[in-house]
Amino acid sequence: MTETMRWYNPLRRVYEEAPAPMSDAQAIELLSGHPDSDVFIEEYRRWRATQPDVVEALIRTGLAFHLGQGREQPPN
Repeated sequence: MTETMRWYNPLRRVYEEAPAPMSDAQAIELLSGHPDSDVFIEEYRRWRATQPDVVEALIRTGLAFHLGQGREQPPN
């Protein structure tokens, strides 16, 4: 059974249920494919440096952009 997470997806700008990533590569893949992906990935790496858990770092990344606290808030 695949674990899921509830997170704010900064690419789609919605809260959603998604399969929980098992590695940094999978987390970065979830943040890729958007013009602002470099900003999202940089924020994820910043959180990952302080969070031992991939899922927790990804959730905090999404929350940072949802609350407008990402390093560089992407344009609407």
